[in-house]
Amino acid sequence: MPPSEHAEALTGNQSLIKRINSAAILRLVRQEAGLSRADLAKRSGLTKSTVSLLVQELIDEGWLCESEAPVSNAVGRRPTPLQLDPSRLALLGAEIGVDYLNVVACNLQGKLLGSCQQPYSPSDLGSTLTALAGLIAQQDASLCAQGWRVLGISVGVPGTVDVHGHRVGMVPNLGWHHQDIEQPLCKALKRAGVRQSPVKVLNEANAAALSEYVFGTGAQTNSLVYLSMGIGVGGGIVLGDRLHLGHDGTAGEVGHTVLQLDGPPCRCGSRGCAETFISQRAVSLDITGTPDPVLPIDELARRVAGGDATAVAAARRAGRYLGMLMQNICNMLDPAVLVLGGPMVQLGPVFLDAARECFAGLQARYAFHTTEVRHCRFGINACAVGAAGAVLHEALMA
Repeated sequence: MPPSEHAEALTGNQSLIKRINSAAILRLVRQEAGLSRADLAKRSGLTKSTVSLLVQELIDEGWLCESEAPVSNAVGRRPTPLQLDPSRLALLGAEIGVDYLNVVACNLQGKLLGSCQQPYSPSDLGSTLTALAGLIAQQDASLCAQGWRVLGISVGVPGTVDVHGHRVGMVPNLGWHHQDIEQPLCKALKRAGVRQSPVKVLNEANAAALSEYVFGTGAQTNSLVYLSMGIGVGGGIVLGDRLHLGHDGTAGEVGHTVLQLDGPPCRCGSRGCAETFISQRAVSLDITGTPDPVLPIDELARRVAGGDATAVAAARRAGRYLGMLMQNICNMLDPAVLVLGGPMVQLGPVFLDAARECFAGLQARYAFHTTEVRHCRFGINACAVGAAGAVLHEALMA
């Protein structure tokens, strides 16, 4: 190898090692705010001098900040606690819903800095991305005026996305199939005047799973499944601290798990999919007897809460099938946490209690799984917040 190439290789290796070590420090601080430089050296295995240099760079770049040392009676200089800096770096996340667009801005700790949501009926991909870019531009301009630097932009879509985030595969509820999305999105953002930032596209349930994993409170878990239930049903899977995407990006399409052979026709072309029993579309069909129009989730929730017999029966039926799906997921993956999210949770105890009862009943005499079942913490913003979290997650997994 010529000397110049050897020097470049060494420089590249050193840069990679530095990035990996910096990411390791950030992960430790995110998991436990208040660690000192000495704590980080012990836990990372890096030398104190290396940690000191990296921490200072991360402070200068806006990733970390020092907080006030707790008062103690110990003699000598007190260690300085570190935390993710909540005041300089921002993350932009967005969701293309089946009937709405949603954009949020978050800081590194997941606190909302701004949001905007609007009803929208997506048509072709280009028009949808143009409308979305306009909303993102509003948030970016607001952040810019307040002095925030945007680390990246991420968008969740209700369908399959390849592992690189370049193309959408099957988005049956929007009628999109095998279309490029990354480059058209970048161009739409540029036309809208959004500051240049890294752009990522991912499935909406995967994004929502990251909202719980990256920004959720409580102990970290390295196995989590998020069920996103609305017009359709999707699943996001976190295993070993990373999103599990499968070999082509389609892992987690639990809405198209077949629960009944020769069951109701699904928009994907198959029959008896979970989506045909559990979704907003399924409950609406049970109530009205017609597939279109699909009753808004607010209307469904109002009817169920009001004791409408037909609506209550439809919600309970959907809940029982949800319990069946939950049991199948736990049998396959045995996650530590199963999160129930999406608009369907607004149907309340009638729907959710039926799911839990069915789930418990299917385990029968042997409770194989100790999975914690809980509700989504971020409500309607779960996908957009998780998309923002995907930007941070990618940086921390360097």
